[in-house]
Amino acid sequence: MASATAMMAVTMAATAISTGIGIYSSIQQSQQQQAQAEYQADIARRNADLAEQKASAERRAGYEQAALKRLQTAQLISRQRAQAGASGVEVDSGSFEDIAEATAMSGEMDAINAYNAGVDAAYNAEIGAWNYRNQAEAYDDAAGNAAAGGTLAAIGQGIGGIAQMGSVWNSFRTPASDAAARQKAAGA
Repeated sequence: MASATAMMAVTMAATAISTGIGIYSSIQQSQQQQAQAEYQADIARRNADLAEQKASAERRAGYEQAALKRLQTAQLISRQRAQAGASGVEVDSGSFEDIAEATAMSGEMDAINAYNAGVDAAYNAEIGAWNYRNQAEAYDDAAGNAAAGGTLAAIGQGIGGIAQMGSVWNSFRTPASDAAARQKAAGA
């Protein structure tokens, strides 16, 4: 009987240790998954911030390019006027005025195209920022799920270990020990 009791004690201790290791392992694994997801969420948020900065820079560059195109057009029209005036052409009427208007219209189209290119690039960068923000939210959710999953896994490990210890306890009980326990309870 003493040898069975010792065997039961060793088996129960081994089961308890195994259960403790399982619980610790579940918690550690979930903490690592949570930390990784939080890190990825931080990276995604930084990328979103960079994309928003890029959008601002693209918008500003488009505006500056449009202003530069308008300045270049004005300078071209001034040179055309000077050359026409130097050659004796009347610059305020006729075909020269048509040429100046065509040059101005072409220059304005170039300016609008430059501005629109900046707006389009800014929009694309803003879409990228939005995508990064969504990624960050998904990683935040994954971090929360990892924490909850680790807690549930640890609880499952604990319940499984308790059930296993109950099975061990039950397997070492004998009908004689049950009868003795009933007799002791009845005599008390």
